Amino acid sequence: MYSDRPEPVHISAAEHGITPERISHHALTVLQRLHEQGYGAYLVGGAVRDALVGQVPKDFDVVTDARPEQVRALFRHARIIGRRFRIVHVIFGHEVIEVTTFRGGDDEAVRRSDQGRILRDNVFGTLEEDVWRRDFACNALYYDFATEEIIDFVQGWQDVAAGRLRLIGNPQTRYQEDPVRMLRAARFAAKLKFSLTEETAAAIYPARHLLKDIAPARLFDESIKLFQGGYGWAAFEQLRAMDLFGFLFGGLDELLNRDYDRIAALIEQVLRGTDERVAAQLPVNPAFLFAGLLWADLSRRREFWLHQRVDSETALAVAADEVISAAVRQVAIPRRLTDLMRVLWSLQPSLEKLGQGMAQGVPLAQLSSDHKHLLAHAWFRAGLDFLCLRSAVGEVAEATCAFWRQYAPARDAQGGEAIPTHLPEDFAPHGGLPDRPRRARQRRPRRG
Repeated sequence: MYSDRPEPVHISAAEHGITPERISHHALTVLQRLHEQGYGAYLVGGAVRDALVGQVPKDFDVVTDARPEQVRALFRHARIIGRRFRIVHVIFGHEVIEVTTFRGGDDEAVRRSDQGRILRDNVFGTLEEDVWRRDFACNALYYDFATEEIIDFVQGWQDVAAGRLRLIGNPQTRYQEDPVRMLRAARFAAKLKFSLTEETAAAIYPARHLLKDIAPARLFDESIKLFQGGYGWAAFEQLRAMDLFGFLFGGLDELLNRDYDRIAALIEQVLRGTDERVAAQLPVNPAFLFAGLLWADLSRRREFWLHQRVDSETALAVAADEVISAAVRQVAIPRRLTDLMRVLWSLQPSLEKLGQGMAQGVPLAQLSSDHKHLLAHAWFRAGLDFLCLRSAVGEVAEATCAFWRQYAPARDAQGGEAIPTHLPEDFAPHGGLPDRPRRARQRRPRRG
């Protein structure tokens, strides 16, 4: 498959600066046990790359010459997963160490689609073959547990130092093998602030259409990595610059092309807010993220139905159905998240209507029953946070946000979750907004 393969360069611990203390204890446990059983064992990929650029690695991937069944036999809590290529997840509580057998370079045994996409490649090989199956050179650095050296076959060490992303091999072929590599290019560029080499960047545009064939569930996983990794706004900008965003959210991409500044303003608020929470190690909810990303599309569709003289509640419900159906066809957002997105959206009209024109300082006990019901809603705080992001970009009056803020629960300093609102002891919520928006009973209106 690849000719003229260079000899590997060995980079000493004194030169690369990665010490065992900077590696996950559980990853070291896996490496040591494999080594004790006579197998070669290396740390590879993002953990090595991130450590070299001064970031704290989150995921630790191990590569070995042991077969999946041999790896699983060494660990009590281990399971083999994957169809295209079998890997082993070794589970230590909340941390999972992914262990992969060296992949081989036998092209004859790799099953491909007509477009060149790899469908299955359970072909095992050697370290020297495995490196050529990696995607970017900066991800193909192997930390040798036995010697504490980094082994580099493809000048990945120089790429990290230069801050560049370079695909190993022919970029056109590599994107055909796995089109998701284009999304990974956007993600790594955003995360690492690396620049794509000319060849790596130039091959993206003619290969973009291949993303249409990727399973929506896989695109959902990639979207979470893109937007909830702590660099969501930078990833959004990279996707737009590479003309890839439409393969995740087509309807929203069309709106951005027409009115970028207005629509991107809220998206920037949502993504930067998510980045700040990730940096502060606070929990983030993907439902909030997707609700913010798709709000502009929801608003457009809701306006359409209102102009068809559909009542406000039905217009919102039908618009939500349309937006979610379209999004799920591209990115398989799970039902547990789309239900919460509907809740966040359904809270917005009530928060606007009941907060508009209200004065500051009204005692809680003197609020109307409708106000109290809204305050008692399980997702009131999330709905308010969303409302105030909209206020920040001029969609809602700042006074409306300020009115609700005075009754908003404080956040738990450790978990970042909302502390329940304290309502009068004699107040028993009844009626009010449900946790899920009520669907209109009348038949769905027809377009045209």
